[in-house]
Amino acid sequence: MAGTVKHILLLKFKDSVTPEQQSVLIEKYAALPNSISAMKGFEWGTDMSVENMHQGFTHVFISTFDSPEGRDEYLVHPVHEAFGKELLANLDNALVVDFKPTVVVKAA
Repeated sequence: MAGTVKHILLLKFKDSVTPEQQSVLIEKYAALPNSISAMKGFEWGTDMSVENMHQGFTHVFISTFDSPEGRDEYLVHPVHEAFGKELLANLDNALVVDFKPTVVVKAA
């Protein structure tokens, strides 16, 4: 099963997690591609929507993989598993969605 897979994580840190602690965790997340070759891309940002539909989620992370198999390799990778435990311990809520992009539209 070839084809790009996008792995989306939306999260809300616990109120007790300081901005400095958040930054450290985000830096660790951003470093995962250095240890996990299946990760072909990584992006992140904070909610800035004016629609007020974020349901409390404050951060979004997008990891890109060349295939579902690459995503699966990432999920069980020991570095990811260790980081995941650390991250989850600091979260109030999380949502994960994976998808295969099917249509790409470029503006003229």
